[in-house]
Amino acid sequence: MKNRLITLLTLMLIAVTALASGIDYIEQGNKAYEQKQHKKAVEMYERALRDGESSPLRYNLGNAYYRLNDRAHAILNYERALKLDPGNSDARYNLNFVNEKSKINETSGSNYFTNLLSGWVGHLSSNTWAIIAITLFILMLAGIACYRIARSVALQKTGFFGAIVLGILALLALASSLYVYHHTTKTTYAIVMTDKAPANKSPREGEKEEFNLPSGTKVEVVDSLDNKNQQGVWYMIVTSSDKTGWMKKANLEKI
Repeated sequence: MKNRLITLLTLMLIAVTALASGIDYIEQGNKAYEQKQHKKAVEMYERALRDGESSPLRYNLGNAYYRLNDRAHAILNYERALKLDPGNSDARYNLNFVNEKSKINETSGSNYFTNLLSGWVGHLSSNTWAIIAITLFILMLAGIACYRIARSVALQKTGFFGAIVLGILALLALASSLYVYHHTTKTTYAIVMTDKAPANKSPREGEKEEFNLPSGTKVEVVDSLDNKNQQGVWYMIVTSSDKTGWMKKANLEKI
């Protein structure tokens, strides 16, 4: 009798687990968001992340956080959505919107060229840019072949100048591929999660504060130090205006 009871309880537990695993947390999050239950939407999306993340899911989570007026977490999730899919135009638009509304761009020191490069080039992944570069290179070879074998002067000129233009475009596409690859895999960025987070001259408590940053600011992490005598891990950060300082890990969240 005891063994049967244990078996029955085990089967019930398996059934409940299977039922729970079948819950569509993304759909529940979407319904909660539509009903303006944004806190519940965040909870459902966060649960969905346990089964794997995606760019649309991160985008939805960013929207829910924004509705809760948590702009730091909104920016963080938009950035993560773009890291998963640089072509997510909705995430890019909302990220720029939140940054402008938070006036983060005014404090970040980013210039027009940087915004243009990261905004335009970053719309595609490094693999896509590499494919474009290879395609343009093949077309350049076709232009050279046209120049060499064509009997018409007009076709020779077209092949010659076309090959030059295609060669330049191929180099630009290759440079874009390397740029995106570096900034998505080789460079570590983080979002400041605490408002007016201080950056010190060195990784020590009580050290001179170099500057502070508003929540939602994107910074580059170039070094880290586990200073056990100074409350744990510190990150050496660089802002887009080339300011450098040490900030506590607790104030940052890596993208």
